[in-house]
Amino acid sequence: MPIRIRNNAIVGRARVDLNRAERGAQLRREHLNSGQRINSASDDASLLAVSEGMRAQIGGLTEGTRNTERALDMLRTAEGAMNEISSVLIRMRELSVQSSSGTLTDDNREAANAEFNQLKEHINSVAHSTHYNDQSLLYGFGNTVDGTASTALQQQADNGVFHLKVSGAQDGTYTFVDSAGDHTLTLGNGVVTQTLDLWVVLSGNQVATGTVMIANFDRLGVQVDLAGNQVVGAVGSYADGELDGQTITIVTGTGGDFQLGSTAEAADRLQYDFPDMTTNAGLLNLGLASINTQASARAAMNAVDLAIDRTAQERGSVGAVMNRLDFTISFSTNSIENIQSSESTVRDADFAEETAALSRSQILGQSAQAAMVHSRVSIEQVIQTLLG
Repeated sequence: MPIRIRNNAIVGRARVDLNRAERGAQLRREHLNSGQRINSASDDASLLAVSEGMRAQIGGLTEGTRNTERALDMLRTAEGAMNEISSVLIRMRELSVQSSSGTLTDDNREAANAEFNQLKEHINSVAHSTHYNDQSLLYGFGNTVDGTASTALQQQADNGVFHLKVSGAQDGTYTFVDSAGDHTLTLGNGVVTQTLDLWVVLSGNQVATGTVMIANFDRLGVQVDLAGNQVVGAVGSYADGELDGQTITIVTGTGGDFQLGSTAEAADRLQYDFPDMTTNAGLLNLGLASINTQASARAAMNAVDLAIDRTAQERGSVGAVMNRLDFTISFSTNSIENIQSSESTVRDADFAEETAALSRSQILGQSAQAAMVHSRVSIEQVIQTLLG
């Protein structure tokens, strides 16, 4: 075999083999360190796309499960309030039965009627105060502002309305009374009216420059933010008297629109609306009920019976949705587990395979190094020959 000085093919080949072995060992170490077979698109482009899709699905299902749990919390809050209302209705029926008897006088019935009316007020109080995440559940749930029909929003450049927020507001048209110079602002819907004193919060006749004034009509469930001059995002500023005669229109809507799954499909959503549980609403319809006479007590008995039945039906409906959501959580949890298993099969490293491949690369690297060492013997022989 000839010995060459200028080019040593054995060393070149050994160097190529050594570099290849080092790259293989580095790749296997990366897999073992991360626990993943696919760390970049160069590892496996097609399976990377499959894995990323599975990861997106897992993330969506995980967040959908959290949404479902929060929806359950909301439903439990509403059902707990309905349970309280049901207990009050049972007491109201007891009073109706009591007042229906001829053993009581009208004076006795007046005393019982006083408690009866207080219980109706308590039902209204429960309905108004049942909230979840600042949303009224049993009174005006899901109602929203109609921006097109609300003149207060159509004329923001003139009146300084910066933002409108409703929570537990009844549907209908609300009208402002805002006389210039009196530093008061009134809002009403024909049934309930509330007036706010603006003397303290106004700077002269205007909202202070660079600030936003909050007019909270809490009895109506409406909050109006009014901007001063130079407020970022505002198209106008408020001065006393500029809202007079302008309106806010509130329309009914479905408040309970829950995203339960990982896609935008209708199958991954659930809509549920809570009824108005106040005594004047159509469900209970007890606004005019009284027990101050024997005849009215007997009529109230029937009305309360109907209210008890309707409340029980609503509680049953809420319970049915809660059971459905329990199964939804179970299904989503199982889906997450199965998809994670599939994603693991696609992306995770096989430690036995990677360890064996690492050992192979290390052995090949050592062999290449040995070949390079042995190749130097021939070179030394040539040098000795040339030197004589």
